[in-house]
Amino acid sequence: MNAKYESHGKVILIGEHSVVYDYDALALPAKNLEIKTTIFESHLGLWLRTHNYDGKLYDAPSEYAGIKYLIDEIIKKNYLDQHIGLEFTGKIPEERGLGSSAAVAVGTIEVLNEHFGLDYTEQEIIDLANKAETINHGSASGLDVATVKSDYLVSFNKKSGPRLIRSKLGAFLVIADSGELGNTKEAVTLFRDQVTNETVKKNLLDDLGKIGPKAIYAWKQKDIVGFGDLMNQSQKILAEFKLSTPKLDELIKIALEAGALGSKLSGGGLGGIVISLAATKEEAEEIAYQQRNIINQTWIEDI
Repeated sequence: MNAKYESHGKVILIGEHSVVYDYDALALPAKNLEIKTTIFESHLGLWLRTHNYDGKLYDAPSEYAGIKYLIDEIIKKNYLDQHIGLEFTGKIPEERGLGSSAAVAVGTIEVLNEHFGLDYTEQEIIDLANKAETINHGSASGLDVATVKSDYLVSFNKKSGPRLIRSKLGAFLVIADSGELGNTKEAVTLFRDQVTNETVKKNLLDDLGKIGPKAIYAWKQKDIVGFGDLMNQSQKILAEFKLSTPKLDELIKIALEAGALGSKLSGGGLGGIVISLAATKEEAEEIAYQQRNIINQTWIEDI
């Protein structure tokens, strides 16, 4: 019994929230952040072992609702052996907008698919993972799962699906973990309520959505200054939706003062991570250094 699967995280560069409303988004696979899913024999029935929980699957707290759904869908509906456990090990911080739940969902399906020889297609795996993501977050565009499954930058639209961009921008991305737990479900609801009830916010959504195609063009043209400016525009609008926090704002301010070309929250908001664009690795390291006293940890990606 040695089925295992390694899945990586993701970072949304442009388009969080607006992607739910059929606008374009850009997301980057975070290869340095991985979760390994391993199946093991369990004499006590279905078992779950994570950094925060080690016990019977159905006694697990509510944040594991997506995994419970996948187990019901895959094992119970197919009358498969329930004397198994799933163990998740790795270093994707939870509730930070880094794709931990999507990575867990994909890993769960992949190891069960391999162990039981279920022959799920790639599309079936993606569809199942997105259903789990909807349970976890209240709404799922499909972007997280597509990026977790990709080795390249993903341009994503709900109508047309994911498109891979194999070229690089020619810059560096500083990913700063604020230490504040984000809440995607709460953030999605907050955003939706404003779009539904406030005309001004409907117009802001359209402004936010228009940034996506411009960002894709800037990326393909290797226009790092233009891409950074679009990041700043995006952050201004997301802040208008009350998705930023004082700590995220402070991290962004520090990054810009340290020479970042652009800086913004990434993911749902209300906590989580800040991403900052730098022209060189030395400038990226300087941004990370200046932020060091108010963050949990930092990663620098060559993009």
